[in-house]
Amino acid sequence: MKSPMKSIVRELRAEDVAACESLLAGLPDWFGLEETNREYIGGLLARPSAVAEADGAIAGFLSIEQHNPRSAEVHVMAVDAALHRTGVGSALLAWAERWCRENGVPWLHVKTRGPSTPDPGYEKTRHFYLASGFEPLFETRDLWGPEDAALILVKTLPERDPPDAPA
Repeated sequence: MKSPMKSIVRELRAEDVAACESLLAGLPDWFGLEETNREYIGGLLARPSAVAEADGAIAGFLSIEQHNPRSAEVHVMAVDAALHRTGVGSALLAWAERWCRENGVPWLHVKTRGPSTPDPGYEKTRHFYLASGFEPLFETRDLWGPEDAALILVKTLPERDPPDAPA
């Protein structure tokens, strides 16, 4: 892990959307589909969303989609590539978990590219989620197509924040 970065995570505001759009554009290896990116950006203000600020700039963002009273999904999370492995993603994920607990949602899940269609970048993404306590639920080639398997990972959240959770 690179040196930990002090980031401040807060709820997303309307004036943050352009910076989030720019951040996605800078991550074509993960977010290379223009139509999908438009959907992610277009939904930021409609969903629970947060940004991480570092040195006065948006370093990352996360948006949650609540599917039912017991289940929410990390709909999109993006972190500036230069800041991967500095704690920004972990801070955003801690925000999402806190949001879920505050809203009585015990399961948080995420979709990412599955191991049966290998990609070095997504190998790092899977490692991040596994290290963050997510567990593989299932992999499918039906969601995104045969060349792009989707892996669904899930995490059961404790009812309270752990004592060492970032604020």
